[in-house]
Amino acid sequence: MDMHINQETKPSKLAAVFDDEQKAIDAKQTLVNVGHFKQQDIEVIQPKDRNTSKKIESEPKAIARFITRSHFIFGGIGLLVGLVIASAMVVSGPMMTQSSPLYTYIALAVVGTFVGLLFAGLLSLRPDHDPLINDTMTASRHNLWTLIVQTDGRKNLKKAHQLMNPTAVSVTETF
Repeated sequence: MDMHINQETKPSKLAAVFDDEQKAIDAKQTLVNVGHFKQQDIEVIQPKDRNTSKKIESEPKAIARFITRSHFIFGGIGLLVGLVIASAMVVSGPMMTQSSPLYTYIALAVVGTFVGLLFAGLLSLRPDHDPLINDTMTASRHNLWTLIVQTDGRKNLKKAHQLMNPTAVSVTETF
């Protein structure tokens, strides 16, 4: 059984902002030739590009599956934790929990489920993507060019960062 919650093929992203088109094109060629990145893993976002969101998040179905799956998994874990705590309280807890075990189970199961769902929601927000998205949108509004590089891990993300850092105005990456 596959236990990976996030099924994106390229979950790590890097945004490198450039002041003109030629620098962005040269940087893309450097990524392909020197860094051995694939062309399809690099998106060029021009100023006021209408497809910016699609270029930043290129796997919307995988993201939707991640959100759904994380809510089911963490909601279920929260439910189980709530039931385990309720069992412990009914067996050896305060007299109130021992005298009405059904209410104890219901209350702690609901609380556990909600805590699990809240945690899944926090994961689904992907706060590490906010700086990348904000920098890309700001660059587009200020007539700057951005390269979005999608990688499968930290090693390739660091390699892309090292290749882009000398010529880019700014470089932002996700986890």
